Amino acid sequence: MGEIVKITMGQSPNGNTYSDIPSDYILVQGNADLKNGWVCPRIWTTQVTKKADKNDLIMSVRAPAGAMGKTAYNAVIGRGVASIKGNEFIFQSLSKMDADGYWKKLSSGSTFESLNSENIQNAEMIIPKLKEEQEQIGNLFYNLDNLITLHQRE
Repeated sequence: MGEIVKITMGQSPNGNTYSDIPSDYILVQGNADLKNGWVCPRIWTTQVTKKADKNDLIMSVRAPAGAMGKTAYNAVIGRGVASIKGNEFIFQSLSKMDADGYWKKLSSGSTFESLNSENIQNAEMIIPKLKEEQEQIGNLFYNLDNLITLHQRE
């Protein structure tokens, strides 16, 4: 996967730079910051370590390792997540890998599961070569997800 997309592993800012009052930079630390597949700001920081850009994919690399989300914000990423420069096809593929238990097989840790950069970089994916085909497949699954969500709400 590392040959296809840019992956940035998070690095936590100093704890004394955190705030629960909206300020300088949104901090994404882990799965607690992902709601319904999107970054939901709850903590801010004044220190920039590693960054995710608006529209990046966010992967939880600690319990639960492999959970996916997207960000509608520029954000600082802590060590519980990685940002991935990818499209909807990549997001849907990574979400499917998580649902299939792919990341659970690779995660390690005695206290809680975690993934390292090698696990993510070396993950194998089958990806159409044509960008247009990737976009069409990604959009199809995005629309199916939305349809399922609508039916679940009824």
